[in-house]
Amino acid sequence: MKMASSERAGAALPALVALALAVAIVPAAAQPEQPLVVPDYLTVTDDGQIVMSPLGAARWALERNTDLQVQATSVEEALGQLRQAWAIDGLTAEVRGSAMLLGPVSSIEIPAGEGQDPVSVQIGEDYSVQGTVSVTQPIYTGGRSELSVDVAEEGVTASRLGIDIARRSVALGAQELGYAVLRTVQLAGVAAAQVTAIAEHVRQAQALEDAGVAPHFDVVQANTELARAREKLIAAQTAVEQARAQLRRLLALPPDSDLSLIDPPPPVMPEGELPDLIDQALANRPEVRASETAVRIARFSLALAERDLAPSVALTGSLTAQTASGFGGNNYSWQVGVVASKPLLDGGARRGKVEAARARLRSAELQLRSTQEEIALAVVQQHLAIGEAQEKIAAAQQGVEEARERRRMAQLRYREGLGTGIEVLDADTALAAAEASLVNARYDLQLAVIRLRTAMGIMDVPQQEVETQ
Repeated sequence: MKMASSERAGAALPALVALALAVAIVPAAAQPEQPLVVPDYLTVTDDGQIVMSPLGAARWALERNTDLQVQATSVEEALGQLRQAWAIDGLTAEVRGSAMLLGPVSSIEIPAGEGQDPVSVQIGEDYSVQGTVSVTQPIYTGGRSELSVDVAEEGVTASRLGIDIARRSVALGAQELGYAVLRTVQLAGVAAAQVTAIAEHVRQAQALEDAGVAPHFDVVQANTELARAREKLIAAQTAVEQARAQLRRLLALPPDSDLSLIDPPPPVMPEGELPDLIDQALANRPEVRASETAVRIARFSLALAERDLAPSVALTGSLTAQTASGFGGNNYSWQVGVVASKPLLDGGARRGKVEAARARLRSAELQLRSTQEEIALAVVQQHLAIGEAQEKIAAAQQGVEEARERRRMAQLRYREGLGTGIEVLDADTALAAAEASLVNARYDLQLAVIRLRTAMGIMDVPQQEVETQ
């Protein structure tokens, strides 16, 4: 009986071990993801939908965007290069040690007294142990250390400006995607309204056919247009989901996140004449400051290349301890002194460095001018886009009013037997096109204003969200 119990226990042991491993491994492999923390300035509905405006999307993007986190590492790299530049003038210390086996070891024989054998004395040791501590303090580098620090400090400035530029780009991209979602939702609404209108026309055509007033072709034609309208609706709904997917990617959100966008108040049009707007843009845009920083870096680099053959002077000292050798003597030594060096010939390397540095300086100056021209062009283009969008809104509003009246008249004529079904379908299509034009014109205006504000260096996101660290 005991034997049977033991056998059952032995058989059950592997199963218990497997169960224990499963309990230990499964939770680790299927750990739930960290819950998404939604900031206070956004709204979450009871069913988990995240509601935001385009500006709220921009603010959240600055906190979550993966590309910005990658860009932030450039500051750390620049700070590391600055520390290296500081170290050029710093005190350095080095410890060296060695242990050597030596051979052959020499010896001499010293005569002894009468009747005694000479004494053999070994000269040196068959091993050597040595340790040295040396320190160096540069006292003159021909200006190279100072220029290296200048270049590195400007590099830190450039990397921080790069983050500022990236943040502005992400903020603008998030707002554009937010408005893209709003635009596609509105266009999907227009497509849905067209489906509803044509479906009503199908019902009327069928009723008139049943009454013997309208031909069967009207029903066929209306159903064909209804199928086309539904196809457009599906395409519009797909565009909505694609815009939401792009916004999720920018916000680094899970693909199944439920996002909803709300229309914000219209952005404020910057005041002033076009030349004033351009001047404000050139004064505010970080791209200009980044290009100016690149020019300063190029100038410092040129000065550094010109001093490549400058002399250098340093204080140096060392203390060495080693095994004694020979007939005695000290087992340590020290030295303190001044070391000066001056390169004489370098095969033309300095000249090549100077020429390359001058070319880089010229390139940086031209890039600064190009950046200023591009910013001025962007301001002009968005200023023109605002005027164009305003004209389109006025024309689209008139077009919608005319299309609605035309559809009303076409429907009335069709019900009275005075018109054809194609007139109604054409009127429905024209109304949908006019409403879509109005939707596009309104969002084009808002986007043009936002892009103009961005082109002028105006950030609508709270300042604490965009400051570089």
